[in-house]
Order: sequence, then structure tokens, then C-alpha cells
Amino acid sequence: MENKNGRYFKYAIGEIVLVVLGILIALQINNWNEKNNAIKKTHTYLNALNTEIESNNINIIRYIDFYHNDIKGASETLSQLHSENANYFNDSLVRNVLGTGPIYKLNIIKSTFNDLINSGILEHLNDVDLKNSILAIESNIDKFYEKYSDAKDVWDDYQLPYLMKYGNVSSNWISISSIKIQKTPYKNKVDAFVNNKEYADILVLRMRMVDNLRQWSVRLKEEFVELSNMIKVYLDKT
Repeated sequence: MENKNGRYFKYAIGEIVLVVLGILIALQINNWNEKNNAIKKTHTYLNALNTEIESNNINIIRYIDFYHNDIKGASETLSQLHSENANYFNDSLVRNVLGTGPIYKLNIIKSTFNDLINSGILEHLNDVDLKNSILAIESNIDKFYEKYSDAKDVWDDYQLPYLMKYGNVSSNWISISSIKIQKTPYKNKVDAFVNNKEYADILVLRMRMVDNLRQWSVRLKEEFVELSNMIKVYLDKT
């Protein structure tokens, strides 16, 4: 009886050990599957983020040229309005010189970045430098938009009100959307633009703020290029 009980006891212990081993193996396989799925999801998100970054950089490069041309145009306007022949300007010549407009906004796409942050995938990213660079995207874009807001304020708060007060805006267009606009008899106030300190200050302020925006555009592009390279290196290694 004692021998039989001993055999049963050993058998029971063996069964328990087998069950425990089975559970441990199942947990190990489950953990491996979860880790493998996390790696695949991380790669998918990083590839999508890299595509988004490259698309943003194409637009940033285009806007860097736009901002450069905006500064160049304001500089040429300033030179013409303060040239030796500026005192001979009439309404028509002033109208030709005042070819300016709003400072347009570069919209940075962040849909993939936002999805990546909300997904929790970054928890599985073991490259600390890459993770920090990704997390820095939002603050860098926010700083860029601060510079845009500063430049836009010059147009909204100074230049546009000045043009509305002293310029003949109603004669800027012959038609809009194929609808003919009635020609008006109003004239630009020439001395408000020619050799005028107030308008010169507005132009120079616009140039300064747009150049700050241009510099931040270049900086943002460089940071995106660096991040894109880091992503490619990480994907190649893993």
C-alpha cells in the first residue's frame, strides 16, 4: 500500500510539473508572439512616419523658397519707394510697386505622428535617442508656428490696415472669379508710401519676421532629415 501510494504521489507530482511546464511554455510563446507583433507594428508606424516626414520636407523646401522670395520682394519694394526717382512716383507707379499679400501658412502633417503617440507603440521602442527625437516633433512644430504667428501679425496688425487706409485696394483687380469689378476713381495716397518712414518700418519688420520664419523652416527641415535617417538606421538594424 505504501509503495502504491508513493507511486501515485510521484505520478501526481509529475502531472503537476508537466502542467506547469506547459503553462510556462504557453506563456513564453504568447510573450514571443506579443513581442513579435509589437516589433511589426513599430516597423509599420515608423515606415509611415518616415513617409509623412519626407512629404512634409517637400512642402517645407517649397515654402523656404516662398519666404525667401517674400523677403526679396519686400526689399525691392523698399528700394523702389526710396530710390532717387521715387519723388516722381504717381498713383500708377505706386500701384505697380505695391504687389504684396498675406504671409501664407505652411501646414505640417501630423496624422501619423499623432496615431503613433496614441498607439503606445513607443513603449516598445528601445532606441532612446530615436524615441526622444520623435517626441520632440510636436514642440519643434509648435515653435515653427510661433514664428509664423509673429510674421502673420505684421500683415494683420500693421501692413493690411495701412494698405486699407492709404492704398486703393479696390483697383487691385479687374475681375474676381470671372466677375468684372467696377473701376473706382480712388487713388493711392502717394506720400503714404514714397519716402515714408512708417511704411518703410512695416516693410523691414515684415522682412525680419519672415526671415525668422524662413530660418525656422530650414531648422525644422534639418531636424526632419536627421529623424528620417535615424528611422532608416533603426529599421535596417531591427
